[in-house]
Amino acid sequence: MGIMIGQMAVAQQIPGLQYSNYGGLYRATYNPSVLGSSRYKWQVNLGSLGGSINHRYFRFIGKNSLLYPQLAPHSTKELYGRSRTMGSLTGGDAVNLASEIRWPSILISLGQNHGVAFQFRTRGFVQGQNLPEPIRNLYFKRLDTGSTPAVLNQNWGDFNLVQQSFSEASASYGVALLNTESHKLKIGATVKRVFGARIGYLKASVENFDIRSVNSETSELVLTNINYESGYSQVVQPRKPGKLLDTGQYGSGWGYDLGASYELGSFWGRGKEAYDMSPEYLVRLSASLTDIGSIDYHTNGSRMIKGSQVRTIIDQTALEKISDQGPEGFMSLFPAESDTTFSQNVRLPQAMHLEADFQLVKGFFLNVSQTKRFKTQAREAMDVFLPNTFTITPRFEDEDSDFAFPITFMEGNKKASIGFAAHFGPVFLGFSSLNALMKRTGGSMVYVGVSAWKLKDSKKSKLFKSGKK
Repeated sequence: MGIMIGQMAVAQQIPGLQYSNYGGLYRATYNPSVLGSSRYKWQVNLGSLGGSINHRYFRFIGKNSLLYPQLAPHSTKELYGRSRTMGSLTGGDAVNLASEIRWPSILISLGQNHGVAFQFRTRGFVQGQNLPEPIRNLYFKRLDTGSTPAVLNQNWGDFNLVQQSFSEASASYGVALLNTESHKLKIGATVKRVFGARIGYLKASVENFDIRSVNSETSELVLTNINYESGYSQVVQPRKPGKLLDTGQYGSGWGYDLGASYELGSFWGRGKEAYDMSPEYLVRLSASLTDIGSIDYHTNGSRMIKGSQVRTIIDQTALEKISDQGPEGFMSLFPAESDTTFSQNVRLPQAMHLEADFQLVKGFFLNVSQTKRFKTQAREAMDVFLPNTFTITPRFEDEDSDFAFPITFMEGNKKASIGFAAHFGPVFLGFSSLNALMKRTGGSMVYVGVSAWKLKDSKKSKLFKSGKK
């Protein structure tokens, strides 16, 4: 679990594409009502992947940090190196990391008003709170390079770090309750089965810490009065697909999404060619709830320890051991005063999404959207959550291509993130923050994938072979 850097960013949608009228499957995970009166006769996601990265990713691309949160439960190989190329989506003392693989999935329209979708994806997260700048800095600059600044007697307090990953199989249904030229009202729902889930975590309190020089190239981290709790639901082990449904080894659960949308107006249908299936509305209003549910961890191989130390020292070797092996590495370095099993329910990244989409010129849209945590009462440190965001997205779209420039204001960030998303025929590519990729701070979600489809009432079929990232 890259245990010295992380906080989760969960369930981040594909930047910009979740608002497109041609988003199809990619929009359905954000709002399942899109399946009602879909523009697609069918659509197949051949494969896609995404994750949060920083500017270092392009220097060390072989580490493939896009998949790091999903690799952590199944490997200890070079996770320290992988995690150092991931980028936090939020600033301050919290960091926010995520990754996702969308396996082959399908959308099918049933007549003009009904639609279904069946999707399979794997998601991974790392989350944490109250990680001071010097701690994050020493992680990237290391303790054996001579470039880590000294820190003396700095207060810390409570902090937590959590790594989770799981797979989900979902079935969605959408219907257009009203489908006239000027009014379209759609609703939809998704039921998902969560399986293959694994969690590892650390909760601790440190009175203060020092980063002190040992010699010209070596430093060490000194922690004073540390109380800690660490645990995992399963030891790190190679991925065995046949075991993912075994609830004795992995967590499991259920979740659901609900969505609705309303399209008003047909102004942009004037003078339109017969074959033109582009939307005609002046405004589209949408709302959805996603990932309502939880994961149940009652596994046989779990472990949880608690302990305390008056004073402890961490060098670069210990830092990498904790990063590569997660809680297991932490437990090998810190003694246990109590040792028992881990058993808990953890909430999925429950969120509420609101949006208004305006068609200002035919084919040119301005989308205003907001994502908020659903049920914002006090939560357990291990619950997954979405950061609150407000996004303004100008975009151009037609059946063959989309260009979007999401401008996102995210809770915890001082500046807005300017992103870019596009699809050209079967291939799509998206970044949530272009500025983070060019600077040494922050991170950006990046997505790439390939799909095939056929539009309704169209003789043209889009079917392509999978491309390569």
